[in-house]
Amino acid sequence: MTKNIIFDLDGTLIDSMPVWRNTGKRYLESHNIPIPSNLLSILKKQTLPQTAEFFRKELGATQSVEEICQEVISYVSDQYAYHIPLKPFVKDFLQAQKAKGVKMCILTASEASYIHLALERLEILPYFEFVATCTEMGATKDSPDVFYRMMERLGGTKEDTLIFEDAYYAIKGAKDGGLCVYAIADHTSETETAQIKSIADKYIQSYAELL
Repeated sequence: MTKNIIFDLDGTLIDSMPVWRNTGKRYLESHNIPIPSNLLSILKKQTLPQTAEFFRKELGATQSVEEICQEVISYVSDQYAYHIPLKPFVKDFLQAQKAKGVKMCILTASEASYIHLALERLEILPYFEFVATCTEMGATKDSPDVFYRMMERLGGTKEDTLIFEDAYYAIKGAKDGGLCVYAIADHTSETETAQIKSIADKYIQSYAELL
């Protein structure tokens, strides 16, 4: 029986991945830096400071990590504050789980400075015990350690904790630790769909399937 749920945010609870596709491209274009064809798949795995380092070391950006982060945040903050929607049936699912007494949290590779703008506007913050970022945790989702830390903070075990993710690397990280993972479809992960389905415990197109 599920007593605890750890949710990813971008592409899992909110439909924000198109923003990130445009943000990375927008930054590189504005600085006359060639855009890699696999840009979005790279950015999905990284925190913003890691993305800034990638832009500097691999693509030749000349700004500091702090300057890159500030430029990106100035753009995405507006999108999170006013535009990014929930994925379909998210609030219905959260309400149903809360009514059952399930404890829930968010673990995201995005940054606290802008995600809370969306969480508050979309009125879903009260459903969660806490919101953690990979930057704050000093860890990424490609190994199970950060998921274990979230599970322990919720007071859960492997047997009663469920994880929702949309990206293959994070799903694999959790599965490598023996955790139960439900994958939610997102159009930015379409090239990874076969891999995701091969390792996830369940693959859904919408939360409506679980209501």
